[in-house]
Amino acid sequence: MTYRVKFILVFSLLWVIFMGSTLKIQADSTVDAIYFGSYTCLNCQQVEASFVLQDIQDQGYVLQKYMSEDNYDLFESMFTRYARTYNVPKNLNLVPILYVGQTYYAGAEVIIEGIQSGEVQLVMDGSAPLDPIEFVYGDITLSDLWVLLGSTAVLGILDAFNPCAIAMLLMFLSFLTDKKRSKAIFYICLSYIIAIFVTYFILGTFLSRALALLVPYMVIFYTIIIVLALFISVLNFMDFFAARRKAYGEIKNQLPRRFFVVTKKLMNNFAESIESGDITVYLVAFLIGMFVAIVEFPCSGQAFVAWTAIVVDRTAHVLLFNVLLFVYVLLFVSPLIIISGITLKSQNIQVVSNFVRTRLDIIKLVNAIVFLGVAIYYIFRVFIR
Repeated sequence: MTYRVKFILVFSLLWVIFMGSTLKIQADSTVDAIYFGSYTCLNCQQVEASFVLQDIQDQGYVLQKYMSEDNYDLFESMFTRYARTYNVPKNLNLVPILYVGQTYYAGAEVIIEGIQSGEVQLVMDGSAPLDPIEFVYGDITLSDLWVLLGSTAVLGILDAFNPCAIAMLLMFLSFLTDKKRSKAIFYICLSYIIAIFVTYFILGTFLSRALALLVPYMVIFYTIIIVLALFISVLNFMDFFAARRKAYGEIKNQLPRRFFVVTKKLMNNFAESIESGDITVYLVAFLIGMFVAIVEFPCSGQAFVAWTAIVVDRTAHVLLFNVLLFVYVLLFVSPLIIISGITLKSQNIQVVSNFVRTRLDIIKLVNAIVFLGVAIYYIFRVFIR
């Protein structure tokens, strides 16, 4: 075979591939409507029996049909991609559904009426369907991925310096710094922090399931997030000015005093049994950590709730949520580990306490700005975009 023949064969093959891809692009670009249905769905059968889909095809419109029984994997992939592209609420994301232009028609009666009235045809004449978005993993788009990673980092680090969690840790450490069994004290603090980690992780899984129940009611879901974020932002702005005046008694967003009294009594009783050397002190420290995590959650869990809502809104992938949850909670407890190490080494809890107190205004201001940002983000996402 001569060089010229080889060149012609290779050129011909590349031309066939190019023309094939061109024809595919042209065919896809001429689609006027996309329909998702099922042969066994009664509402889908109603659409088919009305012959409205055949009518628009007879009128010269190109209809792309995806039926679940023909190729379920392809159907599921395209069904999810188009639903995300058109921001279809989960309570409407069912077959039959018809996508045209920049809108969609969900339900048999809506589809039939839309076509018979000529509304669907007007939409198809005005604009082509939107291109379906691409997923980088599961049901996550590239923009979703940036939002998830960014919110985990920002809110996780913000929550890490939550005054409520730090205050409870400092109280716990205040009962331990005068003890002589330094190695045992280290493991007691570690048990306490691990308990907080485990408790927050468990609370996160339950919270995600609870918020997932609200996702089908998207407007309600987003409105709750917006109202809570604005409320917490206002509280933190008020606390910022109170901290600037050093009027710490006027700070609103903190644990009620009665919780401090109860927890202080619990920790005091625990501290008296440390010198006994009984191994059960580690279990008791763990239980105290769980109790503190639950008690302080209304205060320290505000950013946590906002973050969970963002993740639940963006993905239903359980494994991905658990990975992000692990990272978030790890960020949350990391300052507790550092503060414990510094305090136990220096045996001077007042230094750490003063450091946090003198920067409380900055912490409150950052919290206020971030929660205001969360509210603005969801206002834009729901009511403006």
